[in-house]
Amino acid sequence: MQFIDVKDLVFGYEDDEDSEKRKIVLNKLSLSVKKGEFVALLGHNGSGKSTLAKMFNGILQPESGSVTVCGLDTSDDDKLLDIRKKVGLVLQNPDNQLVASIVEEDVAFGPENLGLDPKEIRKRVDDALKAVDMYEYRGHAPHKLSGGQKQRVAIAGIIAMEPECIVLDEPTAMLDPQGRREVMDTIVKLNREKKITIILITHYMDEAALADRLVVLDGGKILTEGTPKEVFSQVELLKRHSLDVPQSTELAHKLKSSGFDIEGTPLDVPECVEAIVSVLDKKK
Repeated sequence: MQFIDVKDLVFGYEDDEDSEKRKIVLNKLSLSVKKGEFVALLGHNGSGKSTLAKMFNGILQPESGSVTVCGLDTSDDDKLLDIRKKVGLVLQNPDNQLVASIVEEDVAFGPENLGLDPKEIRKRVDDALKAVDMYEYRGHAPHKLSGGQKQRVAIAGIIAMEPECIVLDEPTAMLDPQGRREVMDTIVKLNREKKITIILITHYMDEAALADRLVVLDGGKILTEGTPKEVFSQVELLKRHSLDVPQSTELAHKLKSSGFDIEGTPLDVPECVEAIVSVLDKKK
């Protein structure tokens, strides 16, 4: 089932150097996301990733073409509330989304604005905090939390509104390695266990490798897409467009280029080790 459908999407911004010109950021882009899918959007700065993310819940609207969520057109103002109930957006800096002085009050902010019954709000807040492993911090002040904990609280605030899809725009960009792991574990858990559709924008290729499908943007269009193994096997193509691959994939590619018979496209350390051991075993 198609959850989000993007057709011939065009969008641009006013040119900084010439106000009479517009810089086209998305150029007749078409894309579909299935319900329950985990999709990672990749691309260098300026490729249109963040602009596209804001299209998914109607923050930005197409100049031409269309974006629909469960058949609801984002350009229809009367449908925006319904669309935003279905698609939640998590930003790069969690401080931009934290609005209260107590964690549980912050998570309750969204459900309260939906006009829900207090008992339902209490249940949603507790369930959301448990889903991101932050329930024990419900009475803490958000500003005293670590970066990873703040981001998980921000995600809980979206979960409490019970969206069917969460769009995350580089949610780990400002975090240390431990915070990144905490947030990514949460994202994968929400997708695998709660079947929430995930659209992740990231510059970290090891994070992208966790997705079901990768979509690579360049010049406002889709450069390539497919499973992580399919996309990351195109090492030379990605590098020509200023993109990296996971370190394990990079090592395997260099070994292949040096004449070693490495099979497949390793995405992580265990897969890379297995591929190298296999080559060594053949040489015995």
